[in-house]
Amino acid sequence: MSSQLNVKMKFPSSGCFKVVPLNCEGSFKALWASVRHSNAPSMDIFVEVSTSQIVTPTPTIPLRLDDVAQFVSLQANDINEGEFDGNLEGDEFDEEFATLDENLIVIEEDGDDDLVFASAPIVEFNKVDPLDEDELNSWKTWESMVRYEKGKEFAVGQVFTNKASISDEVTFYSVQANQFFKVAESKPDTVTYKCGRSPSPCNWRLRATRKDPYSQAFTIVTYKGPHDSSCVGDMVPRDHFNLKRAFISHLIRNYVEGDWGYKVMSVVEVILDKFGYKISYAKAWNAKQRAIGDIFGDWDASYEMLPRFMQGLKESNPGTVVQWSTTPIGNSNVHTFKRVFWAFKPCIEGFEHCRPVLTIDGTHLYGKFKGTILTAMSIDANNQIFPVAFAIVESENNESWSWFMACIRLFVTKRSGLCVISDRHAGIMNAMSEVGSGWEEPHAFHRICIRHLASNVNTRYRNVKVKNMFGSTAMQFQEKKFDIGFARLGEMDRDAQHYVADVGIEKWSICHDGGHRYGILTTNLAEAFNNVLKGARFLPITALVQCIFFRVNAYFVERREEARKRLLQGQHYSSKITHLLEENCKKGAYHKVVSFDHVGGLYQVTTRRGSRNVSRGSHLHTVDLSKRTCTCNKFQTYKYPCSHVYAVCKKMKLNASQFVEISYTTGEHLASYASKFHPLKDEAYWGHYNGPRIVCDEGKRRGKGSMEYRLQPGPVNPEVLTQQETHRSKAIWDGDDKGSLRCRSHLAMHKGFLVSDRVVDFIRESQFYFIHRVVGLKFNVDFITALVERWRPETHTFHLTVGEATVTLQDVQVLLGLRIRGDVVTGSAACNWRALIYELLGQTPGEEDLKGASLRIGWLTENFSGLPEQANEQVLHQYVRAYLLILMATVMFPDKSGNDIQVVYLPLLRDLDAIDDFSWGSAVLATLYRNLCRSSNMKARDIGGPLILLQLWAWERITIARPIVTGPENPPLIQGPYPLGSQHQLRVDSLGRRWLSVHRRRPQGTTITTLLGYRDALDNMRPDQFVWQPYPQAIFSFLPEACYNDSGEWCVVSPMICFDIVEWHLPNRVARQFGWKQNIPEPADTEPKLHKMDKRGAHSRNWAEYHSAYLAMWFRRYQFRFIGVEDNSDMGYNDPYMVWYRDRTRRFISPTFQQAYQAPLGATAYLAHGFAEVHRTCNTEIQAMPQEVPPHYRNIMSNIRDNTSQSLEHVGYSHLLQQFHQPTQETQVEEQHEERGDGSTMQESTAEDDETLQVFRRRSRRTNTSMSPINEQGTPEPSKAKKIWSRLRGKKKT
Repeated sequence: MSSQLNVKMKFPSSGCFKVVPLNCEGSFKALWASVRHSNAPSMDIFVEVSTSQIVTPTPTIPLRLDDVAQFVSLQANDINEGEFDGNLEGDEFDEEFATLDENLIVIEEDGDDDLVFASAPIVEFNKVDPLDEDELNSWKTWESMVRYEKGKEFAVGQVFTNKASISDEVTFYSVQANQFFKVAESKPDTVTYKCGRSPSPCNWRLRATRKDPYSQAFTIVTYKGPHDSSCVGDMVPRDHFNLKRAFISHLIRNYVEGDWGYKVMSVVEVILDKFGYKISYAKAWNAKQRAIGDIFGDWDASYEMLPRFMQGLKESNPGTVVQWSTTPIGNSNVHTFKRVFWAFKPCIEGFEHCRPVLTIDGTHLYGKFKGTILTAMSIDANNQIFPVAFAIVESENNESWSWFMACIRLFVTKRSGLCVISDRHAGIMNAMSEVGSGWEEPHAFHRICIRHLASNVNTRYRNVKVKNMFGSTAMQFQEKKFDIGFARLGEMDRDAQHYVADVGIEKWSICHDGGHRYGILTTNLAEAFNNVLKGARFLPITALVQCIFFRVNAYFVERREEARKRLLQGQHYSSKITHLLEENCKKGAYHKVVSFDHVGGLYQVTTRRGSRNVSRGSHLHTVDLSKRTCTCNKFQTYKYPCSHVYAVCKKMKLNASQFVEISYTTGEHLASYASKFHPLKDEAYWGHYNGPRIVCDEGKRRGKGSMEYRLQPGPVNPEVLTQQETHRSKAIWDGDDKGSLRCRSHLAMHKGFLVSDRVVDFIRESQFYFIHRVVGLKFNVDFITALVERWRPETHTFHLTVGEATVTLQDVQVLLGLRIRGDVVTGSAACNWRALIYELLGQTPGEEDLKGASLRIGWLTENFSGLPEQANEQVLHQYVRAYLLILMATVMFPDKSGNDIQVVYLPLLRDLDAIDDFSWGSAVLATLYRNLCRSSNMKARDIGGPLILLQLWAWERITIARPIVTGPENPPLIQGPYPLGSQHQLRVDSLGRRWLSVHRRRPQGTTITTLLGYRDALDNMRPDQFVWQPYPQAIFSFLPEACYNDSGEWCVVSPMICFDIVEWHLPNRVARQFGWKQNIPEPADTEPKLHKMDKRGAHSRNWAEYHSAYLAMWFRRYQFRFIGVEDNSDMGYNDPYMVWYRDRTRRFISPTFQQAYQAPLGATAYLAHGFAEVHRTCNTEIQAMPQEVPPHYRNIMSNIRDNTSQSLEHVGYSHLLQQFHQPTQETQVEEQHEERGDGSTMQESTAEDDETLQVFRRRSRRTNTSMSPINEQGTPEPSKAKKIWSRLRGKKKT
């Protein structure tokens, strides 16, 4: 009986399927032709067994067209290379195919496509409609189900993949619509959801069942929806009841798969962006751990899986070492996991070809369980990391490090003379000194990481210069240079010198090392590999070990190929070592060599001196080839020739390669990676595991309430915030909260002080007039304290959740009208101040009024209030100077003394016509910076400086609980809201005046009134709550030219000077405030030493000379203007700057969130817009009501308007209201006189008081006592109008 196997293909052609045997070139061309029919769903290839009696076709194997195309492309090139180029277009495929098989396919050879097309009676005959995919797949009934469209309404008959799928969709639907649901019924085949709104749910209901017992699909059988119009979602402050961690884990699965180290706060931001809810850190953390568990296996089960995986690993890779340390639970076969050590066989064998150096380090695990991974790394012939051994232990302690080092010595290497480099962890120090461990000298040599020791020196002695001197000394190769550096270290700090000497000079000094560490200075090798494992440290323990296995294998494969290529190219040394040897050879070519003992190999080498006298060179070194030494000490350290040895070899015609240690050769490089890893078998083929069942240690589980579970305030990377240990934010986090700062403003000194109209007229044309116009502004002490807690002296910026922000020279000029361009505000402190005061003010202060250069402000207010009517020009000038000093003392430069002003400013007022020649704006900003830097220290209790500027800046840029500016009753017709206040003089006042209390009113319904509230609000600030550019170009048309004519100075990177104060202006760190793209800024140096400088002990110092270097920088400031790239787009959460910034900032101030305010959420916006429209309508109707309308109608409209306003304020949507409103006259007068009651009552306002008093007298006669509120005694309280009238009447009598 004969039989035959035929491979055939069934493919679509001209609307039907044909069969072709795959046994010739023509059949492959047929495959290409079939690929052109892209509308065909699939093709089949099958094997046909032919016999004389029976034909049995095997089951067909469906192939996709793209798979066939790839297969045929390869085959076509093999069959007839050069005749067919794989191109599906062109003339070749327009020709007709020859007969492929007489019994199957016949294609006519003599046809003509063009003639056939042309012969059709009508063109439509040539049109072929594409295949209908739905019709072709109509027989697949399981794919014809009604699918649900995410976010839309549900419908009966919609099908979901499984029960979890419908749960996720119901959650997505409810959370997006700000609705709630409850699970009314949940069974394996049925689930029912109903409205979960409390206390009165609507009739919304959804029921789904699993109709097919062989399928997991659920179908909606009942749906009553949507929710009733009266069913309004509850406005919860942060979270949503139905946002469970299971739903969130499904939502973020793709993010976690792409980035195992996906940050928990990124999860919070994803939910906030998608739904508008800010979930807790705890819920986000749990959701992330669940997502990781779904991807990589259950966290708890991973411990039980680990022994089986290790067994499979050893079976596939014989020679791999695994050691366990567990604790049995009772008499059972269950053990608690404690430690596991492993070393792959290729690593063990390869280490024998590496240099005898190990760097060891430990790093924390970030997953659901605490733990530490210990690593031991060596260095290969190419100066690259070589992984040796790993362990997962409970923590870094004496026992774990001793166990790890013992495992290395017993199971990995017996090499003698190993050098181990590490930090000074107590566990490592004990393990290395343990007698009989094999790690004590001379079996091994322990050396300290220079970088870690330098960091310890800096932490211990708080001196960067001492740290740098130590680092420089440690890296000296020659003893004479070491001795010089060590002596200088002792001169700088004797204690630091003793500290590093006690560690052991041979443990950290290169020149005293004896060549054991091969010039390796730090543990960066181990730490670099830890960074490679950074993402893996978030995984369950078995997945972590798997990841290490595959990454080490990939590492070996890449370097094995690299070494093999160099060996085939005939390269004797590795690439990096070759480069180093070539550099030394080039240097040696210029050295001079003198032979002293040719046989003994003793030579003297003189290095070449440069052309300049200051250049290095002309040093003498002695080379002894027999001992392989050079006095430069690099030969002994690196074990390859230095430039001096190359010079000797060149002169004596010796081969320098004989002096290169064999561990640097390409052969050793390849030998290190020659041993190969083998793939793991499928789990089903692993051998039977007979060991104990390993379970996790519950004491290592991270859970709610543990320190690891709490929010970490940051910074993660301390390279920017170097003064965190003394910052007040640390004290608050540690529970040492001193409360609000005492703000020294001296505004009370204005009480009773009268300013003459002549004085005001005199300063009207100067920049001090703008300061005069903002006198009396009150500031919020709690808000300012909350801002100080986020001020960083290291960068001169506020570190907010949205990024860095600061008060810039732009803010000073726009808000206060102070000039930026001009001379520096400085001078000499050496002066006879009493004589100068008499000369410029015309009066002499008493002994108690003037102490040194401190003049009592009360003396100025007592002697210069008002102006004599017949005062001449000289007296007028004296009063003007006195008033300017008062403005400086109370607004511009207030200090923390309480009631004094430094008269060092008085010489600058000698020529009143030249007072605008100074840069008062930069001086004021420097003073603010200095006070913020000092008050940010944890020991500070009060703050001085121009706090008015800080308050104005905060109100302009931060929308949290800021007051509402009220515009005039009849504002000019302009496009958009009128930006100025009701009594703001157009093109006369600076922008800051609009925030005086006469122009503003407190937002209704705000819940932020305390320091804790402002802290929490800043901790949770949203991007839309900070205004990066509050000064649009259009606003300058309302301001005087003096508020913007120095715009070219706003972006200078320059020191700002005010006598003893020098502070840096760094606009490059806040580029977004100027409409530019914020990139990762260059490291900032604000020179902390400057923050400690003041006038104490420097009564005769000439500050202009003392700060001459900074003055020179100020006058060259135009050379250092920062110009960015324009970008007004919103910065995303994953923008490179924000990713960099979050790791380097102090993210949270309060250790726990105080629920002090409520953030707007989700569908609240829909209601908020409706409320805002109602508010605007009511406000318009009230203003348009004629006088004859009954009062109760007006009261009803007012109540509706006020209630909607209060509701919008309560949920944080006050920005939907019109920005500027006209307050009632009572509110205006009350706020105005409350302001002046603080001490800013001026002579020019008395007439206004009289007019206001008359208004309230008339109004009080119409006041109905029965409408007044009732006090506790049951008697009517006076109305607000009566209260104000009474106060004004009392003031009038006085």
